[in-house]
Amino acid sequence: MSLDIMPTTPTLQAPAVRGAWQNVRWRPNPSTGEVLNLGVVFRAINGDVHVRMLDYFDRVKCLYDSRLAGDAKFLITVAKEALLVGAALPTDNVFLSDEKFASGASAEAIVASLFSATVPLAAPKTSLAAQIESKMSQNTDSVREQVLGELKRLSGVDASRIINSEQVMLVNDGLRVHSLDIPLQSSKALGTIVSARFSNIRDTELHMLRADNDLQIARRLYLQNSLFMYVVRHDGGANVERVDALLDNFSWKFEKVGVQMKSYTDPALVAPDIVEDMPLAN
Repeated sequence: MSLDIMPTTPTLQAPAVRGAWQNVRWRPNPSTGEVLNLGVVFRAINGDVHVRMLDYFDRVKCLYDSRLAGDAKFLITVAKEALLVGAALPTDNVFLSDEKFASGASAEAIVASLFSATVPLAAPKTSLAAQIESKMSQNTDSVREQVLGELKRLSGVDASRIINSEQVMLVNDGLRVHSLDIPLQSSKALGTIVSARFSNIRDTELHMLRADNDLQIARRLYLQNSLFMYVVRHDGGANVERVDALLDNFSWKFEKVGVQMKSYTDPALVAPDIVEDMPLAN
């Protein structure tokens, strides 16, 4: 006797979690009707509620202002608590979208996917290397604060004779007063301080070009003055070779137009050179 074995059809495994989801929405200005998605709420069929809300407000601040960004942060805190306990939302300007069905391997995965797809104001995802590089970034204002602090320590009251008021140089063309981004000025020299510690090398290039432009304008007005650019950079990092090449290129170009560029890896080392390069009149 033969035994026929019937082929079996594989069965599809049902999603582990199913339920309904909604966006948490906000009208920042009811008069315009604009609506922003602030988060996602997912209610599983077993009754569990999962909420993920915006926790990054720089984009709200860019779109509106600091006050509305603060409002958003407060409303999100209150709305999340209300959703988790089934209470009413704090204001009519915070409301929920229509319910839609969702299913997936876990509630966390469902919420993460929906949040990424529907909340564009959330912080962009960056690699670990990019996050580290960003934390290492230091803008020109911060670098100048360090350098000028050391200059004041070295020179005492004489530092005020080198550092321009408000760290800008005021120029009167006969019609109006213009300001140039030149924080250092002695009787025979002009100088600027620039950061090359940006995470994006294009930012470094742009700041150096702007600094050179202001120095060249000043040169036309003060023909006898020496021009100095003090650049503070990192001594390592992912972009070190590109920064080296950029600074070498700028140094050669600046030399041709009369700007002496000096680079440093430690802001504290800049101040002694400023004292030497920019002697004060007796």
